[in-house]
Amino acid sequence: MFGKIHEIYSSISGEGISQGIPTVFVRFAGCSLRCGKTETKSLWCDTPYALGPNQGETKTLPAILDEIKALDKDHGFQILLTGGEPLEGENRTLSISIAESIYSFRKEHNQPYPASRVETNGSEKITMDPFFIFTMDYKLPGSGMENRMDLENFQILEKRHNSLDEIKFVVRDRIDFERSVEVIREQKIQTNILYSPVHGEVDAKELVEWIKIDNPPKSRLSLQIHKVLWGNQKGV
Repeated sequence: MFGKIHEIYSSISGEGISQGIPTVFVRFAGCSLRCGKTETKSLWCDTPYALGPNQGETKTLPAILDEIKALDKDHGFQILLTGGEPLEGENRTLSISIAESIYSFRKEHNQPYPASRVETNGSEKITMDPFFIFTMDYKLPGSGMENRMDLENFQILEKRHNSLDEIKFVVRDRIDFERSVEVIREQKIQTNILYSPVHGEVDAKELVEWIKIDNPPKSRLSLQIHKVLWGNQKGV
């Protein structure tokens, strides 16, 4: 089994409810979405260097597990599969194999964080598998990608009923925020909700005011702490 991996490194989780937890990141190469790109506005993806499927190195499952072990010798870090898009195409099969292997080992040896967290863009079907925890984007109108969202994922999240799953809304403007509130109501979302501003287009303080007024259930502001600490660098 092979897959295209852009990078594997250790740091802390930068956003969401797992923010601050020591984490090994496995970044896949390849994503078919191009968020934020319009005639007048630029791509906002914070990992454009991993968008192409050829922007990664072919690696086997054993090689990937060995790299994870080298970074986390005591098996105490959260494992986070990200991208690119870890559930797209051949990445999906490899993601499942990585997560199954880690889950089986950590359950058997009573290690923390047995389930791998997956950051996924909302266009790929998520699963009921217990070896995954999901941070799932819902792409709002400002992304230009809302028509690519798989709405069945909301039903799967409800069935999973996992207290660690989360849905992330990246907000470009007030229209995006209002649409997010509509989606929450239409889909009767009970999962943890993250709001993140598009850097340079929405002031985080303004987004806070919108959240305070509408108060969507189980919602919170999520800023990227790794950028606060290290700036816009890779591998941190």
